[in-house]
Amino acid sequence: MNTQVKATWRKMVGTALLWAALAALVYVPSSGGGEKGIIVAFLGFFSFATGLALFADGLKRDIVEQVRREQSRGGTA
Repeated sequence: MNTQVKATWRKMVGTALLWAALAALVYVPSSGGGEKGIIVAFLGFFSFATGLALFADGLKRDIVEQVRREQSRGGTA
C-alpha cells in the first residue's frame, strides 16, 4: 500500500470516527444518564481521540510526501 493510499485511508477513517464522536455527543444528554449514557460517553471520547489522531496523521503523511516531492525536484521547502 503506497503512502498516498495510507494517508487517504487514515483521513477517511479519522473522519468517520469524528462523526461517531459527534453522534455520541448528541446522544448522551438525551439519554437520561445511567450506565448506557456513561458507556456511550466513553466510546464517544475514545472515537474523538482516535479519529483526531488518525486524521492528523493522514494530513502529516500528505504534507511529508509533498515536501519529499518538492525536494526531489530540486526545489527548496
